[in-house]
Amino acid sequence: MALTARAPAIAGARALRRARRGFGRVHAPRTDRAGIVVLSALGAYVASGLAWWCATRPPTSLIGSLHTTAGRNWDAASWNPGWAWVVGAAVLVAGIAVARALGPLTASAERAFWLLSTPVDRAAMLRPGVVAVFAAGAGAGAAGGRLAAFAGTVEQWLPLTACGAVIGLGIAALALLVQARVLPTRTLPAVQILTAALGGAVAAVCATGTVVPVFANWPPAAVLAVPALVMCCAALLRCGRITAAELNERAAIAAAARTSLVGLDPTLVVGVHDAAAWKRVAARRSRALPPGRTRALVRADLLRNLRRPSPFAATAVAVCATWALGTTTQPVVAGWVQLSAVYAATLVFSTGLRDLASKPDLRAMLGDADRALYRPLMVVPACAAAAVTAMTAAATGWSPSVSAIVAAGACVAVYRLRTRPATAYDGLVLETAVGQVPVDLIRQWMRGPDGLVAAGLLLALIL
Repeated sequence: MALTARAPAIAGARALRRARRGFGRVHAPRTDRAGIVVLSALGAYVASGLAWWCATRPPTSLIGSLHTTAGRNWDAASWNPGWAWVVGAAVLVAGIAVARALGPLTASAERAFWLLSTPVDRAAMLRPGVVAVFAAGAGAGAAGGRLAAFAGTVEQWLPLTACGAVIGLGIAALALLVQARVLPTRTLPAVQILTAALGGAVAAVCATGTVVPVFANWPPAAVLAVPALVMCCAALLRCGRITAAELNERAAIAAAARTSLVGLDPTLVVGVHDAAAWKRVAARRSRALPPGRTRALVRADLLRNLRRPSPFAATAVAVCATWALGTTTQPVVAGWVQLSAVYAATLVFSTGLRDLASKPDLRAMLGDADRALYRPLMVVPACAAAAVTAMTAAATGWSPSVSAIVAAGACVAVYRLRTRPATAYDGLVLETAVGQVPVDLIRQWMRGPDGLVAAGLLLALIL
């Protein structure tokens, strides 16, 4: 009431933000202030430590430990620097996906109702959030540029890092312009598809042994900075066109991400993201299911995956990554890479099993035992696992035993993960000298990954 009573006397957005901060300082509990200080100091410590590690490591520290050529010592001079382009494209595609999922600008329902609905300049109210999005995009781009320099063993990593920061800033501004309806909605998907295609083409060229040069100097960063700054200025000027509906829609995903991070349960944010994705799919023509419960479940799961192209795109990326890494690593590492790719493909095609396992009311309506309902929904994921195993078998020398372990281990791990009960937080907790150890929580988390670990150990014994 104290804040709302002062609202009519406030003249502009800056004064409104100042009044809100003052109200929070006066009425916030002291325990919350201490927690904010501790968390801020911890975040600054971790960020500075990571920055120091990235700045002081030699360019071959990452590739020398991960990509060791089988049968002989790895030579840094023989490594293709073109892999820096591949890693940079992968980071850019992931960044665009995150920007599309989060908005990138969001506002809670309380902030949208009490602040953004007031008769003040909406753009002025949103500009601090826009600047925060710019900072996040530049930071993520800088991290991606440094990772690309590691992947390509580039000696002059600072210009490449600066180029990544500029590209991240430009992508953040581009996403804001799309959200403000200055640019069409298909702009970000088009950039994402083009980047993925270029990254795949460069990866194919690098896999053939052709050296792709990397221009690690300052002129490219300076050239890219011009359009990035222009888009940033346009986003600052046009951010007032972002509607409250768009801010609220993305706020649900952001809130679910925070809840999943606190509860250490990613199923919450995945569920909210899938619901938003199905809203974008919109309506489709209904189709009659075949008679019989088993055939109907298999057909429904197949239609579910056919109506969304994202599982096929993720599977294609996993297959290409296995082809790229399988020829440059030790046999054991190649087997683990193949196992990870098959597991990822099986996981993305098993969303139907996840939804059924999380809804006991739906299982009761279908009128059969749980395992009898789960097995038909593993047909499509098992087919995906078999297809990816066959396409990536060259990475492990076409070994039937390795292929069988990879496919079976991935299917078992996905089945156990998708049918895992809801996380319970009231289990056994051990008090040790270094703090509390949630034994029961760790046991719940291991349902699913334990099958993957067992398959990895079998591969280590065979290869």
